[in-house]
Amino acid sequence: MRARAQAEDVALGNVNQPPEFIMSKFYEPTHIRGQQTLAVWSTFALTFTSGPLTFAQHQGEVALLLTVVNDRDLAQDASDDGVATRNTNYNFITDLNVRATELIEATLPEGDELLPEVRDIRAVDGKGQESILERARRLISLWTRVNAKRAALVPALPGLTVNLAGGGAVTLAQFQAAVTNHPVVLQTLKDKDADLSRKKSVLRQTEGRVDKNNKKWYAAWAANFPEGTAEHDALSQIDTEEGTSAPTALGIATATASGLNANVTYTSGGGSHATSLRLLWRIVGVDADFTQSTPVLLAGQTVGPFLAGQTVEFKTRAENSVGSTDSAVKTLSF
Repeated sequence: MRARAQAEDVALGNVNQPPEFIMSKFYEPTHIRGQQTLAVWSTFALTFTSGPLTFAQHQGEVALLLTVVNDRDLAQDASDDGVATRNTNYNFITDLNVRATELIEATLPEGDELLPEVRDIRAVDGKGQESILERARRLISLWTRVNAKRAALVPALPGLTVNLAGGGAVTLAQFQAAVTNHPVVLQTLKDKDADLSRKKSVLRQTEGRVDKNNKKWYAAWAANFPEGTAEHDALSQIDTEEGTSAPTALGIATATASGLNANVTYTSGGGSHATSLRLLWRIVGVDADFTQSTPVLLAGQTVGPFLAGQTVEFKTRAENSVGSTDSAVKTLSF
């Protein structure tokens, strides 16, 4: 994720606020415990219910947890993009406020009636966005009058422009468009932040339901199956304290060619503790590393097409906040 808060603080002067570099993984222990719960449940007593909760219902909720995590992450990215757009426009306006004003002052002759307006622009107090926009509006008014004076000269001069560091020059019309569009940029960011807030709320609610059902199921299972039974002993496979273990590898069972496509199946029981499972591949002699990937479909999946004569290596990657674990490589020739 982008260092969103850091960029925002630099732009707005809120340098005392800590940057948000890492997105919270609070849901991860709950998701892992849900996977462990489902494994014990399906292995020993699939028809067991915890109150009204069935295996299928809990399986759906555990899977939903990663879906709403992805929704939250996408909303965070959209909000970060909105911050970047806001900061870019804000910095553009701030820079032109200074340099265009200085350029106008330098081009006006001594005693020109427009020089007091330069002083008025510099007299605007504050460093917040409203003050910056107020300066910009006054600059637009002055710049418009300067261009009119230049056009009335004989011979006429073109409208004043200000060069950019990366090349090109800014016209009055371009500057005015940036100033006029800034409230739209701000509203768009607020809309994206509101959507992010909703997605975070859905994630918290979903994580809360899964966590509660994990714990209620554990208590019901422990009470239903006496100590010493295989069912009760299986509870030792479930993490009951917060903490995350590194994921185990998800093995590739088969990789077979179907025309120019690859059919991939997976071994059962792998990928424990993972919050992300991806199938990676590289084309030998073409890709330097496993740069191509797609989410794993545990029931098996088809990827491709590849080209006749190509050799492709496949592996899986199981990831969580602790780290990642790759499977052994399977090679397939076409």
